[in-house]
Amino acid sequence: MAVHVSPSQERDTMLAPSSALMLEQGWQTRGARGSLQNLKKFNNQDFNQLRALCLSQGLLFEDATFPAHVSSIGPNLLPADKLWQIQWKRPTEFQRNPYLITDGVSRFDIKQGEIGDCWMLAALGSLTLQKQFLENVLPKDQGFQDGYAGIFHFRFWQYGDWVDVVIDDRLPFLNGRYLSVHPRTSNEFWPSLLEKAYAK
Repeated sequence: MAVHVSPSQERDTMLAPSSALMLEQGWQTRGARGSLQNLKKFNNQDFNQLRALCLSQGLLFEDATFPAHVSSIGPNLLPADKLWQIQWKRPTEFQRNPYLITDGVSRFDIKQGEIGDCWMLAALGSLTLQKQFLENVLPKDQGFQDGYAGIFHFRFWQYGDWVDVVIDDRLPFLNGRYLSVHPRTSNEFWPSLLEKAYAK
């Protein structure tokens, strides 16, 4: 069984580019627009509330706003026959001891998936070199150990605000291979989950 959450609000999912100066100002400002204290919740999904609900019911989160379905992949990424061959798996289903991060975060942690998303690798690699921003994007209050409920969240800078995006941890595979960015080590999942949140 799983907890399904319906979207309560439609939003534009395109993330706007912003200058490094705007990002740094937003990162430093406390309690004002553009600060982590005034996070916007994408689709009005609250990570802490949803995780607490899943844990109280002994269920793993399933995100109805971005389901494990071909509709979340998009019709033009792959030929139709391959789209319907995609399988969705949680890291806990194929790794005995998964982690969000092992031994820190590095640009060498990531590999390109089947869809040829090298642009995402470049962005993630650059982000790993900016530790102060990486901590904003990748919150430390989550993982596969204590409090695991199949739910994760990541933050993105969008139109002058930090936006918190909640996802479940079901990842797409095609013919046993990762469809998107994946970790170089078999049990580290921050790259795959971060790309899924960005895609949402």
